[in-house]
Amino acid sequence: MRHLLSGVAVVALAAASPALAADLPLKAPPPAVAAWGWSGFYVGGHGGYGWGHDSQTDPNDPFFFGKVPGFGGFTGFDPKGALGGVHAGFNWQSGAIVGGLEGDLSFTDIKGSSLNSASAATTFSVNSLTATNSGAFDMLGSGRGRLGYLVSPNVLLYGTGGLAWTRFVNNQDSTSLSVNIPPPGAFGINTSVSSPSWRFGWVAGLGVETRLFDSNWLARLEYLHYDFGNSGSSARSDFLSSQTTGNLTLDVVRAGISYKFGQDSFAGGASNPALVYKAAAPASQPWTWSGYYLGAHAGYGWARDPFTNFLVNFVPLNGVDSRGFVGGFQAGANWQSGSFVGGLEIDLSGTGIKGSTSNSTSANGIIDQGTQTDKLDWFGSARARLGYLVTSDVLLYATGGPGWARMVTDQEGVATTVGFPPPTTTSSVFPTWIFGWVAGAGVETRLWNTNWLARLEYLHYDFGSGSSSQNIPAGGGLVTTRTSGHLTNDVVQAGLSYKFDWPGMGGGPRSAYNAMAAMPPAAAIWSWSGFYVGVNGGYGWGRDPISDVVATTPSGANLILSGVNSQGFIGGFQAGANLQMGSVVGGLEIDLSGSGIKGTSSIAGLDGSGFPISQMQTDKFDLLGSGRARVGYLVSPNTLLYGTGGLAWTRITQTTTIVNSDGTTIDTTPSWRFGWAAGAGGEMRLWNTNWLARVEYLHYDFGDSGNVIAAFTNGTTSFNFANMTSHHLTADTVRAGFGYKFN
Repeated sequence: MRHLLSGVAVVALAAASPALAADLPLKAPPPAVAAWGWSGFYVGGHGGYGWGHDSQTDPNDPFFFGKVPGFGGFTGFDPKGALGGVHAGFNWQSGAIVGGLEGDLSFTDIKGSSLNSASAATTFSVNSLTATNSGAFDMLGSGRGRLGYLVSPNVLLYGTGGLAWTRFVNNQDSTSLSVNIPPPGAFGINTSVSSPSWRFGWVAGLGVETRLFDSNWLARLEYLHYDFGNSGSSARSDFLSSQTTGNLTLDVVRAGISYKFGQDSFAGGASNPALVYKAAAPASQPWTWSGYYLGAHAGYGWARDPFTNFLVNFVPLNGVDSRGFVGGFQAGANWQSGSFVGGLEIDLSGTGIKGSTSNSTSANGIIDQGTQTDKLDWFGSARARLGYLVTSDVLLYATGGPGWARMVTDQEGVATTVGFPPPTTTSSVFPTWIFGWVAGAGVETRLWNTNWLARLEYLHYDFGSGSSSQNIPAGGGLVTTRTSGHLTNDVVQAGLSYKFDWPGMGGGPRSAYNAMAAMPPAAAIWSWSGFYVGVNGGYGWGRDPISDVVATTPSGANLILSGVNSQGFIGGFQAGANLQMGSVVGGLEIDLSGSGIKGTSSIAGLDGSGFPISQMQTDKFDLLGSGRARVGYLVSPNTLLYGTGGLAWTRITQTTTIVNSDGTTIDTTPSWRFGWAAGAGGEMRLWNTNWLARVEYLHYDFGDSGNVIAAFTNGTTSFNFANMTSHHLTADTVRAGFGYKFN
């Protein structure tokens, strides 16, 4: 831009030289000041207050199975409290419309509890029960699109919505006591269970943001409503009551302040004022694929859930094939460099994909019927896109990144004992959020020389394998294995989007494709601004500090399985976007790595009866990923030092092997754990090209996996029959990488 303006000034001066000679001296007017705009990368902090509701009922106490009248059991509660955190995002302005993408992460003190108690006398005893149910929102985050209208140049009213997540810790403490049991005596059971879980859902809200003191500082006030869905229900006909849950919701009002990096970063470098006496009307800008876009899509999907469970007499109940329509929205940003277009996109779809399987058998006087139904409620992804323009208005692209889905599994069973009606029925509905990767390809075309874009794409989701269990009886016998194969989903969908132009990029009559062949003006100063993709590799160390009491020895000592230390190589890809303002570079990045980080811990000894027992746990980090903000400083034009932080996730597979007098049990349990990642790095431009090399360190913290403590007492002696505690699962990685930046 600086060279272009200088060229215009030279031409203007040359054309006006005769008049200038006649009329000297002439004092040039001051250069025009560029208008401030909302476009650019921003980071900031926020604080506020939230109030939620956790609706649940579980009247069946752990010992008396709901047979104490008046006992409410574990019931819902209304948490409330303060929160504070950080946010980062991009804005794109087109006239009075401002759109963008934003990610945020908050730590909260939002918590609440409920207490229920009851007592009842029977012929043989007096029973008393207490149950305390409490919960806390530890962390809260979202990835949202924003779309707003400028009611004045400095005041933006906006709506916002997208994917939301929280780390919710549920604590259930109960005491069951029974006294005066003949012969005279008493016994009691105390349990304490802490269950942290990552809950996912949607968030929507609105807000107002204003520019402060004609600077790049922005202040906001916003309201957000979060809905994390329910956590399932269960019922048995031989219990008095069923367990149910309602939607976990949260409402937040918060204020924030942000700093926006200038929009001149879009032009590829800082622009300097030029001596322009009288500028001619600017030439019409060529249309380009670069910009922020928002749209909707619809299509059809097929899912496959290959598992093997067993009914009575080991008759199998096998996998579910599902299918149905899908529809949702997408939001993202493109960067064009010649014939190549790269970008980042998030999408979220509601679905009607559903299927079921059933089987029945009879053996030993029991008729057993089982049915399982799978329903994909939602699925989404955060993907990089990279494509090639086969014509000015037609883009062929490939895409890939992390994917997720909310699957609701409904298991129904009817067991009838011949000659002893009625049958026993069971019903369990449990929703789960599952995670994995997605990859696909598509074609997108510009419609009628406008900013409307139409697409057709295919996406394949892979959510990995579920848990499995194998039982090998001591001394021989039937080996039973319950398995779960890869849950997959395939989607074909069409979509329509509207693209908002970046500043300085218009929609003139020339197409971007034709503009590729046009002679460029003077070479622009190289800038760190732009979209980039790359690969990385390195080494990592994991730490899983658990304490699990395996058995109590004849001497009364505890056999304790301690934490697992892991290590191994990692490798994967990263994609993101940078915006430069002077010596400061900010941006957003997603990455996903395959991992060989693995380790084992074991313990062996004698159980309380004097028989040998051993337990071994193996941890394997299958995948590591994150969505992070980066902010750095250029110590030289080609060398960037940066800090980075944001949301992190891992797929960890834990295999527990127990060998005792009954035989060998091998349980394999993969799980997705979420938390935060923070680190620092250095990045360098190579050989005055668009190739970049980096080295960075990242620390991941995925929190603890909960605690279970249960004790029994008979009035004179007591012992723990369950005692497992966990601390924060962490990983540290050092990795090097290469990337290519599109201008």
